[in-house]
This record gives sequence, C-alpha cells and structure tokens, in this order.
Amino acid sequence: MAKKTISRLSVLAVLIVFLAACSKTSEYTHVIPADASVVASINLKSLASKAGLDDKENEAAKQKVLEALKSGMNAATFQQLEKVMKNPGESGIDVASPFYVFSSSSFPYPTVVGKVSNEDNLHASLDVMAKEQICQPISEADGYSFTTMTGSLLAFNSSTVLIVNVSGTTQTEKAKEAITNLLKQTADNSIVKSGAFQKMEKQKSDINFLASMEAIPATYRNQISMGLPTEVKTEDITLVGGLNFEKGKIALKTENYTENEAVKALIKKQMESFGKANNTFVKYFPSSTLMFFNVGVKGEGLYNLLSENKEFRHTVSIAKADEVKELFGSFNGDISAGLINVTMNSAPTFMMYADVKNGNALETIYKNKQSLGMKRGEDIIQLGKDEYVYKTKGMNIFFGMKDKQMYATNDELLYKNVGKAADKSIKDAPYASDMKGKNIFVAINADAILDLPVVKMVAGFGGQEVKTYIELANKVSYLSMSSEGEISEIDLCLKDKDVNALKQIVDFAKQFAGM
Repeated sequence: MAKKTISRLSVLAVLIVFLAACSKTSEYTHVIPADASVVASINLKSLASKAGLDDKENEAAKQKVLEALKSGMNAATFQQLEKVMKNPGESGIDVASPFYVFSSSSFPYPTVVGKVSNEDNLHASLDVMAKEQICQPISEADGYSFTTMTGSLLAFNSSTVLIVNVSGTTQTEKAKEAITNLLKQTADNSIVKSGAFQKMEKQKSDINFLASMEAIPATYRNQISMGLPTEVKTEDITLVGGLNFEKGKIALKTENYTENEAVKALIKKQMESFGKANNTFVKYFPSSTLMFFNVGVKGEGLYNLLSENKEFRHTVSIAKADEVKELFGSFNGDISAGLINVTMNSAPTFMMYADVKNGNALETIYKNKQSLGMKRGEDIIQLGKDEYVYKTKGMNIFFGMKDKQMYATNDELLYKNVGKAADKSIKDAPYASDMKGKNIFVAINADAILDLPVVKMVAGFGGQEVKTYIELANKVSYLSMSSEGEISEIDLCLKDKDVNALKQIVDFAKQFAGM
C-alpha cells in the first residue's frame, strides 16, 4: 500500500513539473542580447518610494493633474487614466519588477525592456493613448503587437514590453524584424548567461548596471591597453555597479568583473601596489581644504606592476632601472595632497606629504636636474640638508624631507610650518570617518568652495540661473571618491542627513517649478 502511494505521488510530481514547464512564459530579460555591452536595471518602485511620490503631501498634486486633464478628455479615456494614476499596475506593465535599458551591436537601438503583468490591460492603455493621438493604433507583427509614436516603437507580447528608440521608417522596419528574434530568445542565447549580468542582478541598488570596456571606441580602448601584455584584453573587463539613493547620500559603487585569468592576475598586482591608508597626514591639512587626496602606497609593488608595462620598460633604460626602482621603493605608506586655496591673483595653493624610507628620491632629482629638460628661468636650488626649492618665473615649489616625511608646497607660509598640525584639521571635516580603511580617498569640500571670495563674487554678478545653481550646491556637503580592495565608490553627501537624497532633489525641483 505504501509503495503504491509513493508511486502515485512520484507520477503526480513529475506531471506537475511537466505542466509547469509547458505553461511557463519566457522570462522578459531573455530579450536582452548576449552581446549587450551596456545594461542597466532600474527599480522604479524603489525610486518612487524614495522620491516621496507615495507621500500624502503629493496626493493633492496628483489630484490637480487629474482635474487639469479631465476637461480635455472623454469619460472612458479619463476613467482609464485615473485608474493608472492611482495604481500604475493597471497599465498592464509590472512596475514592481525592474526595467532594463541596454545597448547592443546586434540590436543597435537604445531600448527599454519591461515586464508585462496583464496583456489585456496594456492593450487597453494603449488604445486610450491611440484615441488621444499620442500613438498609432495597435497593429500585429510576427509574434507580437506594436504601436509607434514620435521617435519610438513599442512592442509587446504576453510577458515582455520593449520601447525602442528609432528614427524614420527604415529604422522602424529593421527594428520590427529584429524584435521577432529577440522575443524568441532563450536564456542560453541572451545576456542572462553572462557572469557579469548575474553579478549585477545580485546587487540591491536602485539602479544596477554593467558596462563592458567593449563599449569604449577602439581608439580609446587601445590607448588604455597600451603597453600591457597581449594576453590582457581590456574588452574582457566589465564594470559592474549600482547607484543607490540613501538618507543624505547618493552612492555609486563599482567593481571590475572578468573571466580572463591574465586580467585577474593584473588586478591582483594592482591591489598589491596599494595598502590601506593610515591617515598619517590629515592633521596637517586645514578642514577648509578644497580638495583632499589620500592614498596608501607600496612603492616596490607599484614598481613591479609598472615594470610589466612595455611602454614603461621602453622609457626606463636598463642602466637606470635600479635607480628608478630605488626611487619608487622609497615610498612606503601614505601620500596625501590638498588644494588649499584658489584666488584670482595667483596660482592655486597646494600642499603634499608622503611617507618615505629615506631622502634618496629628492637627492636623485637634485643631482639629475640637468637631465630634466628645465626651461630658461627654471632651476632647483638646495636650501639645506633635504631641503630644496624649484624656482620658476611664475612660482616657487618648496620640497624636502623632515622626520622621514617628504613634503612639497608652492606656499612659503605652509613651507615654514611644515610638520605643524592645523588648528582645525581634516580630522574635523565631515568626511573624516569615511576615510578609514580606504586604499584611496578623494574629497571635494563643497562648503569650502562656496565660501571662496572668488565664488561669492561670481555668484553676486550672476543672474537667477547662477543663483539657482548656488542654492542647489548649498545643499551639498562634499563629494568623495574612494577605493577599498576591488570596490570603488563615489558618494555625493548632502547636509541634510535625515531625508532621502532623492526626495531632497524632487522637493527642490518642485520648489523651483513653483509646485
């Protein structure tokens, strides 16, 4: 009896699996070609929520829009529009699922891909648009329905909707033929099988994307790969990232993806050239520093990486190889640089510090000054032990070493105060905590830039447009760019840390539009 029950259950299980397989519609992402060099997935539901479009304060605005549209529409059209405005899912498109944008050489038209939740509802929505002469009446093609509107072709079946940017009748007809093949694609011949796409899909950002180096024009791609080993192919590298709107911050994270072992080895060596910065020199830079750069360097590792580049080996002769290696090797630790001030009357003021093992690098520069190709009026003068000045007609650059710390600056006052901590340093800057654990960190201080007399002068003479830009910039605290291991990040940090950054942008736009 037990055996019969198990047997029947087994047959039933197989039948269920078979029926499920037969009834399953094609996943809408299968239309994205395998050779797509750029793909982005956009989470509209998340963006709408973060923008505050679902908030009660926006209900009145929605009602005003509906009332304004009501007078110019017939009852049936308005009824359909009202349904969609109150519940976007009534359009027949699944707005809760990501929308995809892709660029491909095999389908060379910018395209948006969405998921169809209800084909009949989508048909009804488009019929309404056709009545209002927004688009043409729906027609049938090989395996799908379509309509056209200015500059776009919209095609759909029971699972997928594509909005294709086309220009003219010829492009439209070619796109219609190609869409038939796209809609017949399976996972095996689409982007879905790509490791980079799978990595992108695992991210939880509002907008996820991948961009292959293949999307870069060949001329620039060749320049990037100049001097690299032949087995290292830049087109095998794909940038995978995500853009996320958070409270008080817009964050963009990226990392490289490759299946090329030679490229993996190169990336590993790049990682070995940089270490985590110790933030040794932040105390020497004022918190009002306009732009700050901080990096942890392993000089020997950096030299070993460069020595594999054919162009570098061609530039550095065998006779000077040991000398150059020693020069690179003397750097071991943090290198920090800052743009301190900008005025109308002189060159921008900068300051730089670096951890070094010894002063050999400076001595080498001084001893070889004749081979540096300096122009008339330029010279390097030794001021004392490990102290030098590079003199030019326009400015002087003081550089040297103190307590195993190399420095350089074009400001004499900063030179005289080398090694002295600032009264209020970058330790007190709003981005100070963001630097911890980073290999590379760059910050642009929006507050300090807006406080510059030259910026205030420009703002004073500017019109309403300049005033609007300044008002928008005043909401920004700083922009930072950093790298930790294989992950790079760009953050636009706002002063208001309690409200989502996207909502702040939308609120500013509403204010600007007088809404």
